[in-house]
Amino acid sequence: MLKQWAVDAGLPAKPLYKVTEISKATGIAVSTLYGEISAGRLKARLPVGRKRGMLVACEWFDEWMKEGIDGE
Repeated sequence: MLKQWAVDAGLPAKPLYKVTEISKATGIAVSTLYGEISAGRLKARLPVGRKRGMLVACEWFDEWMKEGIDGE
């Protein structure tokens, strides 16, 4: 799901995306994505040695979307 949306938005296909890239590909606000990460609902990781620039794996995003859709 996320990977296809990213490619459709002109981003390269890759296993992890920055929160800003996800926002661009999906139209979901960056603040919403960070809020979901902070709440522990959307899994993300910070690369070793970095203080910012959270990355989200495609499968983590897809699971989060599915849980949101199923939980409505």
